[in-house]
Amino acid sequence: MYCGDETGSFIGELTSSSCRFGYGGEDCPKSVLSSYMYRDGTIPTSTNHCAFLNNVNNENGDEDDQDIVPIFQPYPQSQSNDKCKSSTDPNDFLNNGLIENYDAWENTWHKAFHQLNVGTRNKHTKGGIKINTKRVYSSGVSSSNIKNDENDSSVEIGELMHPILAIDHGYTHLSEAGTGQKYANATIQKQKSTMLEILYESLSAPATFIAPAPMLASFGNGRQTSLVVDVGAGGTRVTPIVDGMLLQQAQRRNGRGGDWLAAVQEQVAGEMSKGKEVLPRYAIGLDGKSLEKARKSVFHQVGVRDCMYEMKTAPHMTGVALYRNDEWTIPFFKEDGEGEMTDESNVGDAKETKHPAEKMEVDEEEPGSGEENDDSDEEESYDVKCKRYYELPDGTRVNFQKSKNGKDLCRLNELLFASELPFSSSKGTAETLRSSSQSTLSDLPIHELIKDSLSAVPDADIRKELCGNIILTGAASLVPNIEQRLSLEAQYLVPGMYKCRLIATRNTIERRYASWIGGSVLSSLGSFQQLWLSKKEYEEYGMTLASQRFP
Repeated sequence: MYCGDETGSFIGELTSSSCRFGYGGEDCPKSVLSSYMYRDGTIPTSTNHCAFLNNVNNENGDEDDQDIVPIFQPYPQSQSNDKCKSSTDPNDFLNNGLIENYDAWENTWHKAFHQLNVGTRNKHTKGGIKINTKRVYSSGVSSSNIKNDENDSSVEIGELMHPILAIDHGYTHLSEAGTGQKYANATIQKQKSTMLEILYESLSAPATFIAPAPMLASFGNGRQTSLVVDVGAGGTRVTPIVDGMLLQQAQRRNGRGGDWLAAVQEQVAGEMSKGKEVLPRYAIGLDGKSLEKARKSVFHQVGVRDCMYEMKTAPHMTGVALYRNDEWTIPFFKEDGEGEMTDESNVGDAKETKHPAEKMEVDEEEPGSGEENDDSDEEESYDVKCKRYYELPDGTRVNFQKSKNGKDLCRLNELLFASELPFSSSKGTAETLRSSSQSTLSDLPIHELIKDSLSAVPDADIRKELCGNIILTGAASLVPNIEQRLSLEAQYLVPGMYKCRLIATRNTIERRYASWIGGSVLSSLGSFQQLWLSKKEYEEYGMTLASQRFP
């Protein structure tokens, strides 16, 4: 049925931060959507945002009516008294990878079909011949005769002419005590079966294939055997790929990713503002009751994350140091000359002379510093202002030069390589991870994660080949100097007979969407077309093929 190199396959990658869609053979995804939607099944728009604010301001309204629902696990919350604050423990971000809401997962595919005109006979987004479609609403009402409206949130569906390649990011579910590995495997198999059922029964796909993201990232960089280091929003994952197959037992993951760095940055920025809460733009004009009502919603968490992403990508961020010397310190740790703590993973004379701060110091502003410096601020250039302070949406200025916390905030990405972390007191969870049967979960820094993953590979020749093909991907890896630093740290940890070679493209699009680009390349190969799972096979054998046909 599918022959040649031009099949016009449709590729979708749904992650905890964004969803990417496009056609096979293209160099980047054509549609990038948010990984959440409202409870009524509609896609987030400016009109729906206004509806959420109107519901918050209404005393009789329910905050859950217009709250958004993430496809995957929501952002972890703090276990302290104020449960509305984000957690700063990276181990809380390990419970990720399982779909929480299948309706949102399905509706996101429908929205992508509508945007890219998948219900046409041609592959491209323009010039296609429309086939018979119907318009389906979240309430279940459908009609073939309806006027188009610019605020219409419904989608058009019909008979698809394109095979679907769904990218699966794997599962690192931290199950409860006593459940064991058999429960985790059953959960994984159930999710794959549900995904396959939605692709065929709801999306009417003529053929499908579910591929793991690390394998596609390796193919996207032109490697069949490699060690894929994916630093994304939900954490860092190291996966060995040998001849296109994943070594599941050698896979390692920690919770240090973009979302965790944003949570640490949120807490530090709040402490530097004398305990003031970081508010997103929509919450600036809300009163006390409305703000307290909005703080309990996922909508508020997403808004705070967006503000922290803007701050984390501002010009004041300096990246990571090329190497660790005697002056290198872990950010947000107090310096104490009474005792020195040596990092066992470090080599040479590099030492860590810091101790965890039980409570971070609040920065004291100098008297009159807010108004007296207005004239000098006008004379400074824009680049100098951006590197000296950052202004939050509510007008609060975070100064990066007056205190150690401000300077360490510019070095936030150094926490990816730190052996000990601030604001983290879950030693019991870390010990549970080491002693648990789920050995793929870890709390180690990124360079030690690579060593731990390589140590789990039994063959010495394969380990040597993996060291020479370390691929760095993920949006959170777009940090200055991280390639040189990671290559140097990894070379110190592996035996001298192994030579580490890090492969990291300078193109931000290729690194951010490495898995999607790999799927685009794979689905365009003529030798891959025999691997599609057709609808006829699905109707004959059922959902059991989800765990048998796909890697």
